[in-house]
Amino acid sequence: MAVLLVFLSLLVAGVLGNEFSILRSPGSVVFRNGNWPIPGERIPDVAALSMGFSVKEDLPWPGLAVGNLFHRPQATVMLMVKGVDKLALPPGSVISYPLENRVYMVGKANSAFEDLSVTLRQLRNRLFQESSVLNSLPLNSLSRNSEVDLLFLSELQVLHDISSLLSQHKHLARDHSPDLYSLELAGLDEIGKHYGEDSEQFLDASKILVDALEKFADDMYRLYGGNAVVELVTVRSFDTSLVRKTRTILQTIQENPSPYNLAYKYNFEYSVVFNMVLWIMITLALAVIVISYNLWNMDPGYDSIIYRMTNQKIRMD
Repeated sequence: MAVLLVFLSLLVAGVLGNEFSILRSPGSVVFRNGNWPIPGERIPDVAALSMGFSVKEDLPWPGLAVGNLFHRPQATVMLMVKGVDKLALPPGSVISYPLENRVYMVGKANSAFEDLSVTLRQLRNRLFQESSVLNSLPLNSLSRNSEVDLLFLSELQVLHDISSLLSQHKHLARDHSPDLYSLELAGLDEIGKHYGEDSEQFLDASKILVDALEKFADDMYRLYGGNAVVELVTVRSFDTSLVRKTRTILQTIQENPSPYNLAYKYNFEYSVVFNMVLWIMITLALAVIVISYNLWNMDPGYDSIIYRMTNQKIRMD
């Protein structure tokens, strides 16, 4: 089982005032409308459960309902936009939830996407090619001569190139392995820092980004035949002081000791181990019973070659 991850970076940080949105989802995955906050560190669990995988801890979040267990999505696309609480997404077609705590994601890119531009020089050169998004996007107040604007536009170019490459490698979307795409977009945050969030450039960039995300979501949804979940996480800022936690290996933790001597909680591997041990024991028990029955009813003069050879030797003597 292979999982495809694109431009996935490690983010372990405190999230302040954000939103988790569902841009596209198939009918087999049901997201309920409601104002239920979702912890940021459980977003990977939402993606795993929506694709039919198990998680270590139960997710007591009512936003994700039980869908069709026999028809799960082939891909999950997770987009993270840094520098804004929320985007002006089209009403009615998007389901959004408040986001709190931290966000965890880690992974690597598939070899099919190694040709994408990743360095600043490659991104700049890609933008000034004939097939770049500069020839189709309404720049308005954004400038082609500004490094900050070009950084923002280069991220939109990467979105366009990913959908284009995937359309050329359609076998990746048609195989039986589930795929996970996750991309972090920080260009809007840089524009907000450079021009200010009340500036015309920031407002134009926000509108352009919404249109680009909608188009990218439609393209990915179409490439997977409508069997993909497209999620959006908007993050205002990260509290980097929460990046790392340490404790000694000798430390013991006792949280809320119960006076009822209750057993510890089983993890998600318990059912697997239990079934393996159970059926191996049943198989061995049946094997012992069958072997014992056949030994007990064996005719020494007919079934055993040892008794046959001994009997013949006695007759010869």
